[in-house]
Amino acid sequence: MRDVVVVGAGPAGLHAAYRLASAGLDVLLLEARTQVGEAAICAGVIGEDAFMRFGLPTRSVLASISCIQAISPAGRALEHKTTAPLARVVDKGQFNRDLADRASSVGTEIWPGRYVESIQPEKQSVVLHFRTPEQGTGTLRTRVAVIASGVNFALNKILGLAKPREFLHAIQADVSLPQGGDSHPTQVYVGRSVAPGAFGWNIPLGHGRARIGIMTTALDPRPFFDALILRIAPGLRDPQVRLSPKAIAQAPVGRCATERILAIGEAAGHVKTSTGGGIHYGLLSAELAAEVILRAFHEGQFSIQTFGEFERYWRRAFGSELVTGYFARKLAASFSDSQIENIFDRAKAMNLLARLDGSLQFDWHHRAILTSIRSLITPSSVI
Repeated sequence: MRDVVVVGAGPAGLHAAYRLASAGLDVLLLEARTQVGEAAICAGVIGEDAFMRFGLPTRSVLASISCIQAISPAGRALEHKTTAPLARVVDKGQFNRDLADRASSVGTEIWPGRYVESIQPEKQSVVLHFRTPEQGTGTLRTRVAVIASGVNFALNKILGLAKPREFLHAIQADVSLPQGGDSHPTQVYVGRSVAPGAFGWNIPLGHGRARIGIMTTALDPRPFFDALILRIAPGLRDPQVRLSPKAIAQAPVGRCATERILAIGEAAGHVKTSTGGGIHYGLLSAELAAEVILRAFHEGQFSIQTFGEFERYWRRAFGSELVTGYFARKLAASFSDSQIENIFDRAKAMNLLARLDGSLQFDWHHRAILTSIRSLITPSSVI
């Protein structure tokens, strides 16, 4: 019987495995895909602080971000620029493989091509049933299980664990732009006509490449993506674009812990509700989960009370960020394009970004959101 089985080889699962194996536990990680990092769909933007806090490998870094522009429906720009990098852009597949190498280096055993179909807690263990691409099946027993299966909530449903309040729908592509087309800041496009319920992005990758995408509450993001591509690179044609769709979980409802089992990262809804970014909070979720699990092994207590401490930890660490981001995004989605133009004008007139300088942090938006709302959202600003 294993000490810990982790389900899912995304950043959260791999970081949890690394932390637990580093502490001497026997850790096995099961990944549904046949290769770690295969079809890893993500904007791949990771705040600079995360690289320092979690000691992340840097081989996958494609570019750094030190300037971000918010673009209104009519093309007005609000710009936030720093002397030091705010974030880095990674090749997500390579990033996951580097995390897998790090986890393996401390003893984690990784089995790709194992899709976990069911999970059953017992008094002294957890039983997992999986299948392989050749339709083979297998059963594992473990003292503790960690669900880090991304947006696949099938195991959560079996256990009655957290589910997202809603899903956003995203689509993106890495594209080659005309000469000089990537020599611009990272751009975020907002507006009901641009990306209902969320936003679009244009992230320079260097060497004439950019990562362009849309996240929206609309069930089909493709028309909005096509319109954004036409706006950014009118000469681009479909054969040059390889699209990657993804659902993005928003705002967890329910608990993430039960006896001997934790759900972490995106599988627990631990995704930034303001931007849809899941890497930083996923890594933090994994850190907190590892603390709870290590204490459980030290004390020999695997009860729901012991594992329930995870709920308190993550809510204290970033729970207010999830709540504030979710309702701020809902508020922004309620504005018409003309109201957004008025808000941009007001923000420029009062030099809002300068006012926010002390509260603007790449992965922590709570303070900046509340300050912005108090400054901008008055009856006269949205008429």
